Amino acid sequence: MEVTKQLVMHYFTGKTTREQNRVVERWLALHPDNATMALEWNNENASEDYQGNLAELMMSREQVWSGTQERLLNTQDNRKKHLNPYSSQYNLKRYLAIAASMLLVCSLCWMWLKRSETVYIQAAYGQTRHITLPDSSQVVLNGNSRLRYPAIWKGGPREIWLEGEAFFDIKHLRRNSTFTVHLSDGKNIQVLGTQFNVIDRHTRSCIVLKSGSIRLSLAGKEKPVYLRPGDMVRINDNGSQVTAKEVVNPETYSSWTHGRWRLDGTSLEEMLQKVEENYGVTVQVENQELLTKRASGSIPLSSTHAQTLIEDISSLFELHFVKKDNQLMLVQ
Repeated sequence: MEVTKQLVMHYFTGKTTREQNRVVERWLALHPDNATMALEWNNENASEDYQGNLAELMMSREQVWSGTQERLLNTQDNRKKHLNPYSSQYNLKRYLAIAASMLLVCSLCWMWLKRSETVYIQAAYGQTRHITLPDSSQVVLNGNSRLRYPAIWKGGPREIWLEGEAFFDIKHLRRNSTFTVHLSDGKNIQVLGTQFNVIDRHTRSCIVLKSGSIRLSLAGKEKPVYLRPGDMVRINDNGSQVTAKEVVNPETYSSWTHGRWRLDGTSLEEMLQKVEENYGVTVQVENQELLTKRASGSIPLSSTHAQTLIEDISSLFELHFVKKDNQLMLVQ
């Protein structure tokens, strides 16, 4: 009897005969990939009620274990006639069968529970974290940022949720499985294989594409926005429209992943904004006109302390870093 997707689905909903049960259980125990495939089939088409039935059945260890054990022991029927039931050879076969059935049940339960888990990752103020996703894609998470995604990606869309700033290096898969980054206010980025930097803060939202191509969907906007390498888009506060689109040097916006800020005519206002976003430190400027001053070059990033970075910024603009009226200030 051939094991098909329909037969496996019927097995997990209790619609198979005793003989069909043995066939499916033999197939499940044959190789771990078969159990994984069964879960994938379930994930593709299963309703919420079906998933509940499957979880209940898989967690019912006694039922599945006894059925699998019986199936495994019955495969030895012809051989048992020629073996002494008290011999070490017979007992070894019996113990191996029981161990195999236990392994099958535990593996199924673990995969089911693991698939439903969500991974939460957070980078503290001033911290950057390097993350390898289940598909081997790479993410660098900037300070004061959060990421969440399903623990297991197998055969379906790849999805991730971001709050803050991150640099993505997405692995292109042969099956062209889409990769979606969900942002706030209904914004979504869909890619296949590419590198890009995303900032999605309370005060601003912008995306810079380094390589490949991405499609940006905005809430309430039917027509998506397509980005090409070097494009940067800024999005308004409620995520409904692109307020600016320009060509930039992507390295300027992803250099933080290497522990340095690359400055390319960057304003003092933008630098202090990033200090507040990534380190949680607010710095005031005594003369507001100084905020428009710009600088080029690069400065190192401190892994934990914002003060060193602020001092480097003040030196860059020939300013003084002081504490005045319980506020951190840059003065001339």
